[in-house]
Amino acid sequence: MADATRELEIRRLDAGHAAAIVACFTRVYGDSYANGLFYDASALATEIGSGRLSSVGALTPEGRILGHMAMVCHPDAQVAELGNTVVDPTARGGGLAWRIGRALSDWCAERGFPAYLHYPTTAHHIMQRQSVKEGFETGLMLGYVPAETDGQTGPNRQRLRGACTIVFNPLGDCPTPSVYLPARYADLLRNLARPPCLNRTWLTAPSRPLPSTTASVLTSQPRRGLARLEIRSAGADLDTTLADLRARPLPCLQVDLSLADPGIDAAVEIAHSAGFGFCGWLPGYRASDVLRLQRVDPEVTDLLPAVVNPTARELLRWCGGR
Repeated sequence: MADATRELEIRRLDAGHAAAIVACFTRVYGDSYANGLFYDASALATEIGSGRLSSVGALTPEGRILGHMAMVCHPDAQVAELGNTVVDPTARGGGLAWRIGRALSDWCAERGFPAYLHYPTTAHHIMQRQSVKEGFETGLMLGYVPAETDGQTGPNRQRLRGACTIVFNPLGDCPTPSVYLPARYADLLRNLARPPCLNRTWLTAPSRPLPSTTASVLTSQPRRGLARLEIRSAGADLDTTLADLRARPLPCLQVDLSLADPGIDAAVEIAHSAGFGFCGWLPGYRASDVLRLQRVDPEVTDLLPAVVNPTARELLRWCGGR
């Protein structure tokens, strides 16, 4: 197996590889992969062509893709996101995923990102342990992985929605931005920010009334069973906005709060009253750091995922599945 993977070419993919990427995901996951983009060759080619998504693959001499990983570059983000990792069963066992990951992280640094975020699934202990060799866990997304994503059927199929850790991986010197420190999670965030690459100048949010209107963007991922509300600035109507989010019949709901928003403390308390608890701190995820809160359906969610690293075990105590 290892000898066979050495013959594969690790290369940056272009829009012309979109159909081969779709074929790879279909072979491995059937129709169960949560990100529908990887089943739509036309949309995938558009994302790759625009530069919003950058893929590295392992190709056979015939042009078949046996391994894949992608980088997402949001227009306003300070760091990139890496993920969408897949390795064909015929190519496993030779460290192919690590080779693809090294090539993609080199590309990430070449594009000028000081770090990237990625989301190892708690279903794979090796990935969790590998992720903290150079990275730092800053969150735990409960219920993020649909139960059927592994593509299995029958009695061995995962019955509950799984979790992913949030990992910040520096690639060099990282900036030290000034951000507001939400009082409810002050101790936790200060503890997570101890590594030099995560240094922050913490600001105290001012005590003042919220503006009348919340500025927010809602995205929905039906295949993942997820709705995410990005709140750029919290307003006095935030409770109504969150009620609308909670009304959506999806098992995983997330709220992203900007740590550049002086209304962060009020926003956290309003969200907490609506049943949203800590999910993670995403340094540089947008124009500023993001505090992600979550609310999951406990009936279909694994609330005690198999986290293996000490920080993830501590984060699990903060992520109560509310």
